[in-house]
Amino acid sequence: MKQFIRYFWGTIARPRTTFDALAEEHTVRWGIAASFLGVFQVWGNMALHAAFGQDWLGTRGLLADPTLVAGFGHWRVNLADYIPVLAVLMPFLALLGLVVTSGIAHLLSKLWGGQGTFEQMVNMLAFASTVPSIVVGAATEWIFGVPIDLLTGHRYWWTTAMHGEFGTVSAIWNLYFWGVYLGLQYIWIIVLESIAIRRVQRIPPWAAVTTALAVFSVSMFLWSVFIR
Repeated sequence: MKQFIRYFWGTIARPRTTFDALAEEHTVRWGIAASFLGVFQVWGNMALHAAFGQDWLGTRGLLADPTLVAGFGHWRVNLADYIPVLAVLMPFLALLGLVVTSGIAHLLSKLWGGQGTFEQMVNMLAFASTVPSIVVGAATEWIFGVPIDLLTGHRYWWTTAMHGEFGTVSAIWNLYFWGVYLGLQYIWIIVLESIAIRRVQRIPPWAAVTTALAVFSVSMFLWSVFIR
């Protein structure tokens, strides 16, 4: 646990040194642990909403029913079943995303003469994506979820604010949402992934950034299929 915390904090404070240390690990357990940290925080947030009688799916009023159709139309997830289905799927999605993005990063890096291994990519990309997601994304979701719903009496404060129903507060919130929650979080992820790929694969900076952008795009696509 102490070593995991060191890697987590190091990704924030000393990413290059931390990624070099992760590259020396001979197991992917650190990457898997980092990936599952994101799963655990979502489960915790879902449980917190349920405990206070709140709805974790803040966009419920905007979604069609069924809200997810997959398997060439054979798998249809009704709106009422979406949260438990997503909760069950999340560990598998986290592992799938980690394997696919690490594989893509590894293969693309080889085009530029990359020297790293797939296992190194797993560990480093997991921390590069999880740390900003927790520090910016999860922190925002926990603070502006149940607490602010209870304080304001709005069941869906987040969505209501985004639709401009709170005047100046909504304007500030939308600025924060697009500039920090999404903008800062995503830019930080791409920067960390670029550093990680550059450090372990020893490829040119432009190639590392290109690879990181490809990895990030694939990751966003995978999650966008399931996240509502």
